[in-house]
Amino acid sequence: MRKTLKLSILVPVYNVEEFLPLCLESIQNQSFADFECYLINDGSTDKSLKILKDFAKKDKRFKVIDKENSGYGASLNLGISKAKGEYIGIVEPDDFIHRDFYKTLLEEDADIVKTGSMSFYGKTWKTVPKKMFTEVRKDFPVNGCKIVPEKNQRIFLVDPTVWSAIYKREMLEKNQVKFLETPGSSYQDIGFQFKAFMAARNIFCIERPLYYYRKDNENASVKSDGKVFAVKTESDEIDKNIKNHLEFQDIANACRFRNYNWNLNRLKIRKALEFAKIAKQDYKKSQFNPNYFILEKHFRAHELKFSTKYPSVYVFLRPVFNLKNSILSKLSRLKHKLRYN
Repeated sequence: MRKTLKLSILVPVYNVEEFLPLCLESIQNQSFADFECYLINDGSTDKSLKILKDFAKKDKRFKVIDKENSGYGASLNLGISKAKGEYIGIVEPDDFIHRDFYKTLLEEDADIVKTGSMSFYGKTWKTVPKKMFTEVRKDFPVNGCKIVPEKNQRIFLVDPTVWSAIYKREMLEKNQVKFLETPGSSYQDIGFQFKAFMAARNIFCIERPLYYYRKDNENASVKSDGKVFAVKTESDEIDKNIKNHLEFQDIANACRFRNYNWNLNRLKIRKALEFAKIAKQDYKKSQFNPNYFILEKHFRAHELKFSTKYPSVYVFLRPVFNLKNSILSKLSRLKHKLRYN
């Protein structure tokens, strides 16, 4: 009798023919080999489907699901429903993973195991390590540590990178943790990560950057000036899910307004000002005290307090804050490099 499959990997695909081979080969060459991989084609109009089918013919661990376009969230929910592994992992089709990515994650026993990531630029192969757990602990243990979300709610402020982690399938199913099925790629990772963290008894965090996140895909949703209000939609979804868990209300509000800060920074000025009006309305309705960021000593605390209270003014002051953050980021990367190299 075959032992229980350890891992199911989901790859949501839409028009990424240029980047697919590198992504798929990095999964195929994993040092941990006991996995199934669902390649979910979301109605691609380029050669992505052909690449997927050709790849699956050569390796039986890979299975192609071809469907009409319905968006990132719907694709991953379909993958989760098909998965048979004890754990579920996600790889974006324009990224790639370290050979020992899943081997390292599966060495730990937790509801969620999450690593750091490495930003990379495909045209130059420049890489920049990203400190994932700055908000959790100032001096994060080199070998990682286990976090109980209910006791250390700072874990919720980790960037919503659903792909740099594995999730116990039983936990997701028991708690009905799903992606919001909004059109396209609309920052559905925001709501999913919060709901998954809320459902998890524990999360093992590893700072080592084993996931390579592409920064120069011009078609990436993060580079689009569209979907102005998608971040609000995800935040509203989180609020619906914490009605019976009011102990998470403050951190949910902190996540909302930190994500609003991120959205204000990515949008061009006209749309940023349009979103700022909604952000101001939500702040007034929330009864959230933005001093929370300062009291909890969050990274960029004063900036987050200011953008929460005065989002429209903040839009015009973005260059000032960005210059400050650039300097601090360079210093942080230097410290990270000295620590882990």
